Amino acid sequence: PLAELQGAKATQEEVFHPESETAPNKGTIGAPEASGGEASGEAQPAGGEGASGEAKPEAKPAEAEAPASEAATLARDFLKTGGRRIGYSASKKAFAYPVEHRTETGFGLDIQFVGADGQPKDAMRVCQIGECEEHLDELAKELLPKLTSRLEQDEYVSIRGIGWPQGREELEVNSLTMKLKYTKGKIEALREGKPPARLVQAGSKRLDAATLLAVFVVPDAKLLGVFAPPSRDAKGLVQDFYIFKLP
Repeated sequence: PLAELQGAKATQEEVFHPESETAPNKGTIGAPEASGGEASGEAQPAGGEGASGEAKPEAKPAEAEAPASEAATLARDFLKTGGRRIGYSASKKAFAYPVEHRTETGFGLDIQFVGADGQPKDAMRVCQIGECEEHLDELAKELLPKLTSRLEQDEYVSIRGIGWPQGREELEVNSLTMKLKYTKGKIEALREGKPPARLVQAGSKRLDAATLLAVFVVPDAKLLGVFAPPSRDAKGLVQDFYIFKLP
């Protein structure tokens, strides 16, 4: 019997070695378990299992929001004052851009659509002078889905402006591999080894500003959009838009 007891003890020591990964968790009465459970003489469940032994469902990570479409980004830029982008639709051969009017008492904002030939098509009113000051945010939020849908349906792409250096006549445009030179009412293309070529303006609206504000190069269309200070008879207009044909 003594030999049998000693043999059984040896067998237990081999199976439940204190340093073995399979050794039972004995617990410590009166002290918290490493797993953060309450003090108990019983082993705490491991691996996030509950008292019943069933695994707790893992929390699903929050799904990331889908990035905004190009049309939605362009629409948001239109609906804030001081936007730096215009839109161009190759299928409609048309431009879209914001038109802002300011007076001493307030401002108004519209989105203008105009053909590549310079002829106005239609406009979307955002807010008029007298309501923009207090209601621009709510009116813009209401108009955003409609404007985004229009830009998507007509396949407008976003074009970022290149600021014209104030006090200078020339601007290097790398994407065109040329310089643009502006003297009142006239834009010329300066290309190495070629004589200056005057850009032809589209539409009947004449550019007579002393300087330009920004230019927009339309990809694959040989068109140039231009923002410039308004003519003297365009009262309240912050900036005006012109279209030129590139050589």
